[in-house]
Amino acid sequence: MRLQSISIETAQKIWDARAVDIEPNMASLNIDHIGDGDDLLTDIELDDLVSKLRNIQEKYKGKNFKTIGGQIDAELPEIIHGELNALSDIHALSNIGFWRWLSNVACDGFFWHFIMWRFDSDKVINWGITSPANSIEVYFYRAWLRGHKMADESLPDPYKYARIGTSDVWRSHILRQDFGRDREFVKAFLDTLYDETGKTLVGTNELRQDLIPAIRAWTSSATFSHLTYKESLDLIKKLRTEEAGN
Repeated sequence: MRLQSISIETAQKIWDARAVDIEPNMASLNIDHIGDGDDLLTDIELDDLVSKLRNIQEKYKGKNFKTIGGQIDAELPEIIHGELNALSDIHALSNIGFWRWLSNVACDGFFWHFIMWRFDSDKVINWGITSPANSIEVYFYRAWLRGHKMADESLPDPYKYARIGTSDVWRSHILRQDFGRDREFVKAFLDTLYDETGKTLVGTNELRQDLIPAIRAWTSSATFSHLTYKESLDLIKKLRTEEAGN
């Protein structure tokens, strides 16, 4: 299935209009198409996705997002990845232009309003108004990427690891790191940071000042892609122990 794609400029015009409660003139939009197939994605194919996101809004209605926002973000990877991967291929879904279209145009702006509900902010980067180099800052793309990287059908809960971890841990310490490309290493990393209940095992200072620099230093001169989950876990434990002894 082919997907819609829009430019930064088009997305910005739509965002500006919606921000002042003006419905954009969709007929005047310059919309490109990406992906293969004869069928073009329509709002009908997104009905189930919208329904699931409405359930999220109802579930967290009236909550303080400063304290539970990360819980919302943790539920989205399974929803976004599960629904969209059934509609198109990875190549098209990796295109930031699609995420601009989804976040600003699709379903009469439902996704635009969902992001505003989540953040109540004018940080337009969440809506895809940025360059491809900063795509991990795009809200729905980041949710899809967590699911894409970590979904593992061999597990009883395929999205277990996509849900673990705060938004900051994912943005700063996984998606921006080289080791974030390797699923087994990321699993071991997350199991080092959190216990089975989600309780934090590694403090923020240790994570930022000791563990991440130690992993970066090790991966700068060695490879981790051949390591099993157990070997990755042992390596992280070793690096953490060495840092503690310095």
